[in-house]
Amino acid sequence: MKRSLLLIMDMVSGHAQDGIRVPATGLCAPNVDGYVQAGLLPTFRELRDQGVFVRSWNRGTCNTPHGMRYLASGSYRAKASPKVDPYWGFDEIAPIPTILSACKKSHPAGKVAAFGSDAWMQTGWWKAPDCTMGWGSYYSDFITMQHAFSWMLANPEWKMVLLYLAQYDKTGNCPVFKDGAAYTQDKHHSIQMLDRYLWSVMHFLREKEWWRDTYLFVGSDHGCHVTCSVAVEEGRKRGIAEKDLANYCSNHQDPYDCYVWDFEKNRATARRADDCRRTLFMVGGGALPDRHRGTVVPEAEIIDFAPTVAHCLDIELATDGKPVLAGGT
Repeated sequence: MKRSLLLIMDMVSGHAQDGIRVPATGLCAPNVDGYVQAGLLPTFRELRDQGVFVRSWNRGTCNTPHGMRYLASGSYRAKASPKVDPYWGFDEIAPIPTILSACKKSHPAGKVAAFGSDAWMQTGWWKAPDCTMGWGSYYSDFITMQHAFSWMLANPEWKMVLLYLAQYDKTGNCPVFKDGAAYTQDKHHSIQMLDRYLWSVMHFLREKEWWRDTYLFVGSDHGCHVTCSVAVEEGRKRGIAEKDLANYCSNHQDPYDCYVWDFEKNRATARRADDCRRTLFMVGGGALPDRHRGTVVPEAEIIDFAPTVAHCLDIELATDGKPVLAGGT
């Protein structure tokens, strides 16, 4: 039986503008692709070497309420209504089908569960047919994982599990790097903690002998702003000293598009950075056919995430995106 674990990590940049460095680290802005190449994310490296890395973009509205909807549905039509709260309110019509609801419809005998932030569970975007557990936005990712693992052990016939980790989103409006910082205090150490969480997920699947039959999909809803025009503007608003602006990470405030900042000339360049739009998208697991392993998809979109999941698990789901795994599964 083929099954899938969807690991959604909030506010993680999958890739970044080439050639830009953070003076405090000498590295690129924290992002999975760059930090893997720097040797700082060994588990992401393993997943990339043995799976598929997708240079994914959000071409729609780039914020959390929309990004999560795009991931869940595979459509830019999944927009938040201006008449309701974008996090908690339903649209005027019922949400369009999601990958979780479609999985249950296509595979009624398989169990589908979701664990993570209550905002996305209650509104239906990550609500699962068989089990839905949601907590506050910055509830412990470690405890969220333990709840998910416990449920999977009690339901070994599970077909799809959504595991949403929100704590990385907490490291916004903070230093990119702080010497000796805890993982909740800067972006540099926080992304390394995500690597350890990924290791826990992969180790668990292997230990319980589920890895061989499982597709592991890793995605994010948006990135953040570092060494760009928005980061500088937001840093100044918050009273960050000029000398520290190059080491400042801004959250995903408007505008979502941004430009690389020239700190020597103290102005924006003409180079687009668009940090927030560079989403994470990886596919791995033992179920992934060998012909796809070690490949890079140079260009795709956030709405391609759900149809790729649907394609791999033979799920019927109408989307505006397309599967990124050419040649079938």
